[in-house]
Amino acid sequence: MFYFSNLFNKKIRDKNDEIVGHLVDIAVDSDDKKQYPPVVGILVKGKNNKEYYVEIKNVSNWSSGGIFLRCVLNEKMLSIPKEDHLLFLNRHIVDKQIVDLSGVKVVRVNDLQFSIVQGIMSLLAIDVSTSGLLRRLGFHGSLFRFFKPHLLEWKDIHIVGDKLQFDINKDDLVKLHPADIANIVEKLNLNQSSTLLDSLDERTAAKVLEEVQPEIQKILVQHLGPERAMDIVGKMSADELVDLIQLLPARESVQLIERLPSYKDAKSLRKILEYDEDEAGGLMTTEYLTASSEDTVGETIEKIKKYSHLHRSIFFVYVVDTENHYLGVVSMRRLMISDEKRKVGEVMKRIAGIPGVKVDANLTKIATIMTKYNLLSVAVIDNDNHLLGIVTIDDIMRCLIPNA
Repeated sequence: MFYFSNLFNKKIRDKNDEIVGHLVDIAVDSDDKKQYPPVVGILVKGKNNKEYYVEIKNVSNWSSGGIFLRCVLNEKMLSIPKEDHLLFLNRHIVDKQIVDLSGVKVVRVNDLQFSIVQGIMSLLAIDVSTSGLLRRLGFHGSLFRFFKPHLLEWKDIHIVGDKLQFDINKDDLVKLHPADIANIVEKLNLNQSSTLLDSLDERTAAKVLEEVQPEIQKILVQHLGPERAMDIVGKMSADELVDLIQLLPARESVQLIERLPSYKDAKSLRKILEYDEDEAGGLMTTEYLTASSEDTVGETIEKIKKYSHLHRSIFFVYVVDTENHYLGVVSMRRLMISDEKRKVGEVMKRIAGIPGVKVDANLTKIATIMTKYNLLSVAVIDNDNHLLGIVTIDDIMRCLIPNA
C-alpha cells in the first residue's frame, strides 16, 4: 500500500534510468464502475518546468524511492487530457472538503491511500486524520504512535462543489435525516452548500432548509436566486417560512410573500408576522387539519389521507364550529380505533380536557400547557375562542435549544 504523500514529489526515471522530473499529481478514472477507481495516469513536472501526462501503461514500477517509466518523455505528453471523468487527485481532492455519508459529517482530505486491486493500482481510501496531515508534512517515526490513521473508503464519500466534476449521490443523501443534511450544509462554503441543496428535490430541500441555522438560511435563500428559492421555500411549513421572512430585508420579504404558491395562505402569513416571535402568535403555524363535530370518523380519516402531504406532521385534528370557534381535538389514535360511522363530536376531547393557549401567550406558558397535558401540539386561540393556528413541540424545542 502507498499513500499519496509517499509518492508526491518523488523522482521520475525514464526507461534509460535518467531522472526526468518529479510526480506532481495522479489521475484516476471516476467513471469506472469499480468500487475503487483505477489510476490511469500521472502528471510529471519535467526539468524544463513543463508538465507531462504519462499514461499508466507507461509506468513500470512504483516505490517510495521513485517511479520508473517504460518510455521517455516526449512532446505529445504535454497535452493534458481534459475529460470530465478524469480526476486529478492533488488538484481536485487533497485538502478539499468531503461529505462522509457513513459518518454524516464534512471532513478534509489530508492524504490518499492506494493499493493494487485485481492487478491495477487503484485509489482505496482517503485519510482524514492528523496522521495523514503529519505524513504529508514529512514527519516520521514515533510521533505516529499517538495519531492513528482514520481511513474512509472511497465508495462511502462524495465530493461536493460546483467546480468538481463528481456529483453527490442524491439517493444516498436523501436517506439521511434533514437535520443531518443541514449539519453538513452548515459546514460547507456557500457554493458547496447551495450545490448540495440544489441537488435535492424541493420537499427534501425545504425540510433541510428548515433545520439550517437562521443566518445561514438567509444567505442560502439569497444565493439560490429567486426562482429556485421560491420552489424550495414554497414547500416549507408556514411557521418556518415566517421565521425566514422575518430574517430577510423588508423588500425581499414582501417580494417573497407576493410570489408564494397559491396553496400558501399569504394573508395568514402576514397575520403571523404581526405577532412577537416569542409569543404563541409568532410561533404558530396555520397548517393544520380541522373537522366539524358533525363529521363522521370515516370522513375525517379520508380528509387526512387527502391533505396529509401538505402537512409536516399531524398529531391531532382540531374540531371547530361553523364560525371557527375551537371546540376540542381528536387524536389520530382515537380516530383509528373508533367506528367510522361515529360523529367526531362523540369521540373528541373537549376544550376543558385539552385547552388552547391565547395568541399572546409566552414561551413559558405554552411549554407549561404542553407539558401538563402531554401534548405534541397545542391550539392557539384569540379572545373570542377562534382557532388561529397551532404550536408544535419542535417549535418550542427550537426556541429552548436554538443551536441543537
